[in-house]
Amino acid sequence: MKQDPQRYAALDGLRAGAALGVLLYHFADWSGRPGWFGHGYLAVDFFFCLSGFVLAHAFQQRQIGWLAYLRIRLVRIWPLLVLSTLVGAALTPRHSPPFWPNLVRGLLLVPRFGHAAEGTFPTLFPFNPPAWSLCLEVIVSALWFPLRRAPDLLLAAIVLCSGAVMLWVALGLDGVETGWDQATFWLGVARATFSFSLGWAAWRYRSLAPPPRLLLPAALLLAALVMPVAPARPWNGLYDFACVAGLFPLLVLVGAHDPKGAVGALCRTTGDVSYPLYAMHWATWAVMLRLYPDGWKPLLPVGFAALAVIVAPAVAWAALRFYDAPVRRWLGKT
Repeated sequence: MKQDPQRYAALDGLRAGAALGVLLYHFADWSGRPGWFGHGYLAVDFFFCLSGFVLAHAFQQRQIGWLAYLRIRLVRIWPLLVLSTLVGAALTPRHSPPFWPNLVRGLLLVPRFGHAAEGTFPTLFPFNPPAWSLCLEVIVSALWFPLRRAPDLLLAAIVLCSGAVMLWVALGLDGVETGWDQATFWLGVARATFSFSLGWAAWRYRSLAPPPRLLLPAALLLAALVMPVAPARPWNGLYDFACVAGLFPLLVLVGAHDPKGAVGALCRTTGDVSYPLYAMHWATWAVMLRLYPDGWKPLLPVGFAALAVIVAPAVAWAALRFYDAPVRRWLGKT
């Protein structure tokens, strides 16, 4: 197989749509309105699937060593991770002491393990809670690299084994929203492995993809993320598993193309902002709460959440333009 240098700009646009989905999900929940964008947490699974496809596209046949690959991945992720973690540490220094070990672990993307008190769900990264998914993506993609040219039989075994675990999780927990706390970290590894390997498989069998589209995959993705949570078991778990196992790989396959003109430019621009948006949205929310004159309340005004939806992309763009892109360029030269 020849390595294809093409950039799939439409996938950048879909990534931006997923980032918007998780943004709406979190801002609704944090403002006291859980369930308004009920399945926004599935955006993380779409990210994992997209990562498997894109990394296979970029590195399947590339002649590069494992350490060089890890350096590329860390340069991509680390600058914004540091910024968001430092902001979180400055604003919430008393969260889950001890301070300095938690800060160092957060900066190095090392999860905080330990025995949680019964009935509690401590986050893996107290100064930057969304970092749990970045940690899992780094782990799974690092383990994938030596296997990237493995035979299809091994890939099928990985998909089936991790899929069996996730089906058990989806039915047992009534969904796949797991892996973000100390008690379920290893379930998160299975969650990331399943979606990532499905994306990897989608890239290998991309020749079987239906004709490329953008609007339909984008509409289906956003519809899947805003779908209300099913009230009765086991329907929500089955819905989550169907999205992760079937819908998301299909959307990645259908969206794997490079639209031209203004549409392509929009996809590339929003795609560039999508990671900063995800990496910085919790820190942006924390800063806004500090500036809010009425202080934090269990139920914040709708206007506050709506303003955050506007401010967060602006902060993400500024972080990309004035910090992340220059730092990554500098690190790429050293």
